[in-house]
Amino acid sequence: MRNFLIIAICSVLAWVASQPLHAQYTDTEFWLGSGVSQSINKDLSWSLQWENRWTQGMRWHDQGLVDAALEYDLNKHWSLNAQWRFSERQLAEGGYATRRRGALRLLGDWKAGGGKVKGRLMWTESWNPLLGWEDIQTRTWEPTTRMRLGYVHALASQTRAEVSWELFYRGDGQWSERRQASASWDVSKYWAVGASYMFGNTWKDDDPWRAHVLRIKTTWTLPSVRKIRRTSPPARIYKDGNAVGSRKMSACPPCKVNQLRLTEVNGKGEPADFIELFNEGDAPCDLKGWRITEALDRSGWTFPSVVLPASACWLGFEGGRNSFDFGISADGETLFLIGPNGVNFQKHLVLESTEYRSQGVDKSGVWNIFEPSPGLVEYRK
Repeated sequence: MRNFLIIAICSVLAWVASQPLHAQYTDTEFWLGSGVSQSINKDLSWSLQWENRWTQGMRWHDQGLVDAALEYDLNKHWSLNAQWRFSERQLAEGGYATRRRGALRLLGDWKAGGGKVKGRLMWTESWNPLLGWEDIQTRTWEPTTRMRLGYVHALASQTRAEVSWELFYRGDGQWSERRQASASWDVSKYWAVGASYMFGNTWKDDDPWRAHVLRIKTTWTLPSVRKIRRTSPPARIYKDGNAVGSRKMSACPPCKVNQLRLTEVNGKGEPADFIELFNEGDAPCDLKGWRITEALDRSGWTFPSVVLPASACWLGFEGGRNSFDFGISADGETLFLIGPNGVNFQKHLVLESTEYRSQGVDKSGVWNIFEPSPGLVEYRK
């Protein structure tokens, strides 16, 4: 199924690239923007984006373009996003005209190969907020429908590449498209920088145009409200159910992939989601450089130098000191445990979470559901 999705999306994008580009006018544009987002809880988040756009060879200007959005995760694949835009568009006679736009977006993503297929169905409508009530009543509303299909793939632990194609249909019968190639880099776990090239082209138009756009954007992701409001315990080492200190050793070999076992995961844990990692080897090892992530195209959280004794476990809570900083989806997801070399890893399919139940790998290597016992590793049947 994954190979089929990759082939299908590559075929669609190849077909788009092969289409003739009939246009009478060509425009060059530059967009410069920034954004901030924050998770309110596991399902709800908000975002705020600002952007300036220079068009028609940098002679035309849209300033103060601000998008405020609220997004709700319907399930592990789909989310619903409502957006409100404030902008000012330059006028030919001088000055700027205020504009407003409302948008409703249905977003979806599915894992395919080492990346994700992403889709978006979007409806938008713009208007002049200075219109009188009589003008609004008599105005013909012509919303724009936008359909987008793309594929994103991780190039390395902190960089991603994405290609997409978007189709626009306006209420007046006009069709256009936008082809986009993007690259982004996670400067830190909160800050990312991205650059995109976009090509725009109109279809079935007596006065067609095409546009070449360079877009530069920075984004900040704030710590989740849930994380800020709740104090999670720090990560600790446990052996035989008792907390022990991590010993400082001048020479401790790194942990090997066959030495570690994910013994307990809880997406509805108390006081926070938690992960338990067990050293089933007969010698201590260092977790430095190992990484836990929800997807191969995300950097996730990387372990500092932590010596894990033999037959001991590392227990970390979401948002705790020296612990992972992302939540475990209650609807189920995949967790990856990736080695320092970026090649050796374990892949674990986490099931839907239920109250007062944990899940993890037992002694026989089977994923089971059991009573929570963080810090106390038992060979569960």
